[in-house]
Amino acid sequence: MIFKKDISSLHVPHNKNTAGCEPVKIETPKEVILPMNMHSGGEAEPIVTPGDHVYVGQLIAREEGRFSSPVHATVSGTVAEILTLPTARGKEVKAIRIESDGKMEKDPAMKAPVFEGCDGFLQAVRESGVVGLGGAAFPTWAKLNEATNPDYKVDTVLINAAECEPYITSDHRMMLAHADLIDDGIEYMRKYMNEYLGEATYKICIEKNKPDAIEVLKKKFADKPYVVIHELNAIYPQGAKQVMLYNATGRVAIAGKRFPSFGALIINVSTLSKMAEYLNTGMPLVERIVTVDGPAVKKPGNFIAPIGTSIRTLLELTETNLEAVGKVVIGGPMNGNATVSVDSPIVKVSNCILAFDEKTATLPEPSACIRCGRCMEKCPVDIHVAGVEAAASIKDEEKRAAALIDTGVRQCVDCGCCSYVCPAHRPLLAMNQDAKWWLKQYERSKQSR
Repeated sequence: MIFKKDISSLHVPHNKNTAGCEPVKIETPKEVILPMNMHSGGEAEPIVTPGDHVYVGQLIAREEGRFSSPVHATVSGTVAEILTLPTARGKEVKAIRIESDGKMEKDPAMKAPVFEGCDGFLQAVRESGVVGLGGAAFPTWAKLNEATNPDYKVDTVLINAAECEPYITSDHRMMLAHADLIDDGIEYMRKYMNEYLGEATYKICIEKNKPDAIEVLKKKFADKPYVVIHELNAIYPQGAKQVMLYNATGRVAIAGKRFPSFGALIINVSTLSKMAEYLNTGMPLVERIVTVDGPAVKKPGNFIAPIGTSIRTLLELTETNLEAVGKVVIGGPMNGNATVSVDSPIVKVSNCILAFDEKTATLPEPSACIRCGRCMEKCPVDIHVAGVEAAASIKDEEKRAAALIDTGVRQCVDCGCCSYVCPAHRPLLAMNQDAKWWLKQYERSKQSR
């Protein structure tokens, strides 16, 4: 990596149109659909059957396998069916459809968890169903558990409040409304992970384009010297964990190594807030703030919606003409994912819905690479982006793997900078993602031989 003062270098339009929009709690939807794969790792396993009555916050699917996460009912009502939904990779996933009774009655057994020590704390976080809400969906308990490895010494906790993607303001609005929960989350970690994080500095890493949130946070933590409000330039992609690590600490992340091996943990600011909410009240992750915006959206806004609410429901609240929509993206425009149907549900990591009209949704036809080098110039982690396609086309698998590793593609942070600046409009991000996926499958196959 070439050492620089700041390895974020791409200026993209912020389009933070909803920064001043206070989140509005939506009316209870008629139904929710809850997929069992709203996290990285194995699918959760349903423990309810059609006809069962459920309450908000009730456990309806247990974690299953390594790094799985439980699923809780997000509305009260009746389990209508256990169905299968298609996924982006052509597979299917189980899902639970709940028909709402409109009452939003909380689970009568709900109470704040009682626990002792680090193990009890991590188990409570595990039962909360909280995952990385910045997009990674990695179970939060598992991320925190990594800091307990005796081989690591974590001295810095990076709280990712950058929200560098255009349009998205859900984290921003959460910070304005719930600085107290951010504070609670930090104190829970300091108390119950003291053995591992006792001397750690907590850096709330936030871009300078959120001055109101910065002011709120500085006031909240004015008397806590172990909490630092670390202001970042509003340059994309500040929120990528490898980029944030370097820009906040000067340390370089290396592919294949656990993040705590660099002396740091990183946790999204909304994740931290939801973790604290569960530990305070016993209410698991059942709702979230979702930004709804984009060129096809008439009245953009931020909404508090039960997880499992359909995309259609939220778009209709913004008076979006669905017949004029050319594409709907979940997440930001740089590295979000297009959805095949507006009847798909929002999931735990759905921080934003973007609707584009036909004109803005139509991508230019790609042409041949002109060897301009812009993709590599703007790559924050110095991948030889132009060489990935050629390496991926090598027939010999061993040589292909070696060539792909040489390009540095394993370091890719999925930011999309390469595709954004490519004058030939080549799908470079998709090529990188395919290459990373192939390398993982190849390495797994080698280990099983």
